[in-house]
Amino acid sequence: MRRALVRLACAAVGGALLASGACLAQVRDADMKAAYVYNFVQFTSWPAPAARATGAASAALAVCAERASALGRALQAYDGRQAAGRVWQLVDLQARAPACDVLVLGRTEAAVAGAAGAGTLVIRDGAGAAPASAAAITLVDNDEHLQFDIDTREVARAGLRISSKLLRLARTVE
Repeated sequence: MRRALVRLACAAVGGALLASGACLAQVRDADMKAAYVYNFVQFTSWPAPAARATGAASAALAVCAERASALGRALQAYDGRQAAGRVWQLVDLQARAPACDVLVLGRTEAAVAGAAGAGTLVIRDGAGAAPASAAAITLVDNDEHLQFDIDTREVARAGLRISSKLLRLARTVE
């Protein structure tokens, strides 16, 4: 279904986009994944600010991702929006602050997951990611559908709670 929509969009715009159809599909996939990440945040509860490593309440929700990646650029569209009662602030993974509320890992940043502290929701793009990377939520491309898996052990280790509504929508819950 998604591929059909991408082809239709390419045909409507013209022949120039037909040549770059794969690139357009990749951008659309990144936009879809960013929307999923935004919604994951809405269904996650963080520990009280006093229990966090920073020890201070913050109005911003620090979302760490590689800005140069397609997913990072798509996540930037949510900057300044309200998410889980806080203001979404995208932080470049390369220059990230010690405390990220959400750590979004692409295909190449899997090794950073182990450095995530308590109170950090780790989400990884499962496509090509190393299986050893610990993540609470893994995005999974399944043919033309985007699905996700939830690892409740990683959620508990981070001291987070995920809504039962989100758990019901997951492809697998471990």
